Amino acid sequence: MEKTLNEQLFEELHSARMSMHKPGMLGHEGGPHGDMPRPPMGMDGPRPPMGMEGNGPEGHRPPMPPHGFGHGPQMDRPKPLPRERILQIVLDAGEDGMRQKEIAEELRINPSSLSELINKLEADNYLERKVDPNDKRATRIYLTEKGTARAIELQDERNEVLEEQFSNLTEEEKIQLLNLLKKLNAKNEMVK
Repeated sequence: MEKTLNEQLFEELHSARMSMHKPGMLGHEGGPHGDMPRPPMGMDGPRPPMGMEGNGPEGHRPPMPPHGFGHGPQMDRPKPLPRERILQIVLDAGEDGMRQKEIAEELRINPSSLSELINKLEADNYLERKVDPNDKRATRIYLTEKGTARAIELQDERNEVLEEQFSNLTEEEKIQLLNLLKKLNAKNEMVK
């Protein structure tokens, strides 16, 4: 399935962001915050030891949003759950389906970690396994009719969000930004 311009922009932005969070980037070790010392003073006095921040009267920071939620104006929109992401990945693969190893590579996780999610999606009738026509020893994973309907629904929701996110850019600006991000990401790939 061909990706929209907005989807391509989102993926290139995500790749650029991830490459900036690698150890050693921007002078930090261990990610974006790395081993850089924290400021000793908060806005309302000294900070408590790491991990002791609270949201009560003694705490100095507001509570973090629930796991899976983003930051900023989209805070109320949860990130896709891994099982929803699996449906999107298999939808993008088209009628040929995918091997579990390919899905794991796309998700950047160990194939054995994926087994339980695949089993649950299969039990819920979203996915089905079939023998690979090119290699009878292997299986491929396909969307069921129910899985296809859900994956398309998720894709439509994602496209609405992306359309909103990039709404202040013209088509020409989107293309220019996409080309610049591809150039940046190609350079970052060479640095690895």
